[in-house]
Amino acid sequence: MSDLYFVDKLFKVIRERRGVVVEAMTEGAVNDFAAYRHLRGRLDAWNEVEHEVRLLLKREHRDDDQPDPA
Repeated sequence: MSDLYFVDKLFKVIRERRGVVVEAMTEGAVNDFAAYRHLRGRLDAWNEVEHEVRLLLKREHRDDDQPDPA
């Protein structure tokens, strides 16, 4: 399985999960502020996951650009 295929599918899952949370926050019936804070925390978590994956991709890309010392 290609790395690009895996990353593409991973970002698709992240977008879908984040979309579900945003939809629940904006269109769903949030019972109270505690439930809203919980959803907000889940949204922040998905944003953090996406950010970390992007950092790993950049780091990997940088490592690929450097020649092997051998």
